[in-house]
Amino acid sequence: MPRPQRSADLQSQSAHSAWIELRLDNLAVNLAAVKTLAPQAEVLAVVKANAYGHGLREVAQALDGQVRYLGVSALKELLEIKTAKIHTPVFMFGRLCEAELVQAVQISGLTLSVSSFEEAWQISEFARGAGKPAIIHIKVDTGMGRFGLPLEGAVQAVEKISALPGLNLEGIYTHFPTAETDDGFAEIQLEDFAKLIRTLEGRGIRFAFRHASNSAGIFKRRHPLMNMVRPGLMLYGIYPEEPFKKIAALEPVLSLRARIATVKNVEPGATAGYSREFRAKKKTQLAVLPLGYSHGYPWNTWRSAKVLRAGKRFACAGRISMDYITIDLGNFPAKPGDEVTLIGECLGDEIRVADIAKWADTIPYEILTRLAPGLPRVMV
Repeated sequence: MPRPQRSADLQSQSAHSAWIELRLDNLAVNLAAVKTLAPQAEVLAVVKANAYGHGLREVAQALDGQVRYLGVSALKELLEIKTAKIHTPVFMFGRLCEAELVQAVQISGLTLSVSSFEEAWQISEFARGAGKPAIIHIKVDTGMGRFGLPLEGAVQAVEKISALPGLNLEGIYTHFPTAETDDGFAEIQLEDFAKLIRTLEGRGIRFAFRHASNSAGIFKRRHPLMNMVRPGLMLYGIYPEEPFKKIAALEPVLSLRARIATVKNVEPGATAGYSREFRAKKKTQLAVLPLGYSHGYPWNTWRSAKVLRAGKRFACAGRISMDYITIDLGNFPAKPGDEVTLIGECLGDEIRVADIAKWADTIPYEILTRLAPGLPRVMV
């Protein structure tokens, strides 16, 4: 079914000069796709890094009550969720410093990740001091090379952790470094991880939740022992790899738009921007957008980047500035206040996050997570 085009009425709703639009109905579509691909699994929705640039509070409120966990990586994110009166439990990736742990263990509805016996012992001590058990998931490093108990010796380490007071060992997990590829390494990881889980079960240590799959893993990896998944990128309607489009239909949640601040007519030979990289070959119109690399739009896209105005594509006129982008409109009619789309759909054409990532020679994750928190988020 073709995606509904954005109407003229919708285009006039925002009073901002530059803003992010969120289609939370599309977030629900993508969550449904996750649950279809992993019907037996609980969902740990990854909302760290300001919900991949979408807006932590807005996304967390939309997902409240729809998933088992909201996954964050900083105490600040946890506190923002709690301040917003969101009731879904929070899962903390990574490791907090000592002062943060003292505060975190006193907060209800929080589950901590543990990557070493020393970390578990510290959490155990703080939990006892707080007078309440700490829920933990133990991370095992099966090949990512970051956090996690080394696979060799993990059985003994988990046994030691399980003997500590004040801890509820709810889950165990690992992470794929090559989930998008078919080099076979993820399968080896799963086999090693499953063997570890079975060995621990044989020693009387069982976990309610066992998880490994990120977005790419959800598309490609299945294992009967795994009963939780961790969607991130796909939750926001972006494919980790183009071939995954054949497996499930996702809808982008985010659009980035701005209003023209000024329009000027220039003669042939006129220049624009730092280093005067743009030089008009003919009489043309230049429009300035109040959005630049300080808002998260990548500076190094200026040679390739396109924007949409009324369904037509226009190129940048010179380098992107800290707070502004100048575009070459040719003889297309425009005036201050007209809307321009930098990410998203406009009258049948679309610029995707993946397009900007290609122009910037980076990955979609970086494009999204660099979008400035100060940009207004508008629900449509």
